[in-house]
Amino acid sequence: MKNLKFRNRLFIAFCGVLIVATVLPGLYMYQSLKREILAESTQKAIDQLEVIDWLLEKDQPFLSGRSLDQWCTETGEKLNCRITIIKHGGAVIADSSVARQELRYLENHSDRKEIRAATADQPAVSVRYSDTTKQRLIYAARQVQSPAHSRPVYLRAAYPVSSVDARLQTYTGRFWLALAAILALTFGLSIYLARRLEQPIYKIMDRLKGIARGDFSHQYIMDAGDEFYQLSMTLNETADRISEQMEVISEQNREMEAIIENMREGVMLIDKAGRIKAINQAMGQIAECQLSCIGKRPLEAFLNSEVQAACDKILQGTAEYNITLNMGEERFYDMYAVKIAEGGALIVFYNVSEQLRLEKIRRDFVANVSHELKTPLTSIKGYVETLLSGGFSMNDQARSFLGTIEKNTTQMTGIVNDLLQLTRLQENPMDLEIKPVQIGPVFEKAWETCRLAAEQKQIRIDNRLPTNLVANADPAALTRVFGNLADNAIRYSPQGGIITVSAQTTDTEAVFSIRDQGPGIAPKHRERIFERFYRVDKERSRALGGTGLGLSICKHAVSAMNGRIWVQSPPEREQTGSVFFFTLPRDLKPAESNHCPEAGGEPRASV
Repeated sequence: MKNLKFRNRLFIAFCGVLIVATVLPGLYMYQSLKREILAESTQKAIDQLEVIDWLLEKDQPFLSGRSLDQWCTETGEKLNCRITIIKHGGAVIADSSVARQELRYLENHSDRKEIRAATADQPAVSVRYSDTTKQRLIYAARQVQSPAHSRPVYLRAAYPVSSVDARLQTYTGRFWLALAAILALTFGLSIYLARRLEQPIYKIMDRLKGIARGDFSHQYIMDAGDEFYQLSMTLNETADRISEQMEVISEQNREMEAIIENMREGVMLIDKAGRIKAINQAMGQIAECQLSCIGKRPLEAFLNSEVQAACDKILQGTAEYNITLNMGEERFYDMYAVKIAEGGALIVFYNVSEQLRLEKIRRDFVANVSHELKTPLTSIKGYVETLLSGGFSMNDQARSFLGTIEKNTTQMTGIVNDLLQLTRLQENPMDLEIKPVQIGPVFEKAWETCRLAAEQKQIRIDNRLPTNLVANADPAALTRVFGNLADNAIRYSPQGGIITVSAQTTDTEAVFSIRDQGPGIAPKHRERIFERFYRVDKERSRALGGTGLGLSICKHAVSAMNGRIWVQSPPEREQTGSVFFFTLPRDLKPAESNHCPEAGGEPRASV
């Protein structure tokens, strides 16, 4: 039915309605007519039974059974019916359709429906098949008195139903002929109406196909009825709006393509099947392919397993991913991958080769300068200490100058040492010996280097580190991290303050926190305090003797140990103070990312 044309379906629907609307009433009328004709014939049989009863009473008495049988035969022929007289017990004593000598062979009629129901006052009627005459008959019977019999006998008249059937056939033939004419006329009218209704629909279909092909012109306005007129107007309005939207979208696509194609960054779109869907010109140069990359997997285009692994992570559900790639020939790219709503991924390559080259030059310069300064600074400090401790005669002013030289030399030596250590962490982070380490002894060793400064300011340490806590770290680097963070807390804590050290653990990492009661860090400084030489309060920092490299060393050391570090200032439900968090893995698997939360953000584990 679904595969039929609309015209055919409409025609079939018309036919179904027409058949139901004509045949059912026709059948009802036929049955009603049949009942009326049968009732009329039945009443006629009863009337004729009354006439026969009158004639029987008029012609009595009969001298013998033979004369009675002869009377039945003659009367039945005149009235065109079968007359039967039955004794009270059911024996037939006369029948106009049966020879007298054969009456004794007839069945007993006491069980006949009309005989059982007939009385002297109320005749009975039944319609059934007669085995004697081999046809369907209408029987009418009643009780009558006979001088020859002490008890009433039954007078029965029978008329063939064939006359009723003949009338029904005549009426039925006329009825079906009229019905056929009506059906033929209405079928023709249905076909005509179906075709008329089909034409506007096909026009609408053609119009929609034109819109699908991009033809948004106003071809016509239908006038086949108000509804189709409104539909055609709505269709033309829809075409106008689609045309306008298509123009806007096309213009936006051209602008976007122009922007993407002229970007210096490489852009690549991955579909949900993990294959390259589109790239811009810059990405084609990076992958050394253009159209030939389309449809390939990232591994096939870049021959780099890290690119493929990053794309797989995004397709498997990771929201975003960032990694620095070495593409060979001193080409380095920051790869940023993000999941898109359609199920694929957007990949952006930023060329950081020049940035990393300049960073390496800067690190080499700092390392070389620091190394070259270390020897003369050591010599200067040695000569100053010799002058101050020897038996050289000098006035107080000279000694004051030497003290200032010694103090600045010591500070410069500390800066040089920190720069050398920071350079080593940046250049060779893999040189660290990461292994399971007991945290408690490492912190105690780090605290010993700060104990004198803490005692001078009467600062107490509240050590809440869990007993026997183990994490994967380099012992020397972890000692420096604890030492730098504790030294930083001591420098900024007020006189008599408390420094709290604690840790929380998860299945994969340990989260450490070092909390002070200092003035806190303003929001504008939180993102930069881990940069080298960055100072929140330059004058105070210099007065306190800091080098400005401690937190930067902590950041690189924790990162090299596959951890993260961040600051929250002030702590929750506090107005002042700061708490520094850093994590260490509890297994040997490297962390997914070394990205630190924004300063002031919540740690990944509650501390």
